[in-house]
Amino acid sequence: MVDYDNSKSFLEWEMDKAIDQKKEHALAKHSSEIRVMDRLINAIDEYLIRFGRESNVHDQCFELKKQIEENKKHTQEYMDKI
Repeated sequence: MVDYDNSKSFLEWEMDKAIDQKKEHALAKHSSEIRVMDRLINAIDEYLIRFGRESNVHDQCFELKKQIEENKKHTQEYMDKI
């Protein structure tokens, strides 16, 4: 825990500390979401490689993969702004 250093008012210091905690929580949550998206993308890739165009859901899997990659990109951009 960081000690209060008198460079700001105690209230400002407490507010900064609370904001930092919320940022850390948000980054942890979104990092977890990105890991899930990565695993899903890898699983879809594995499915597409294994079953190829012969699969009756090939095109749908390919579209889903594109949507997940887009969601991942947006989540990463949001994390970069935090």
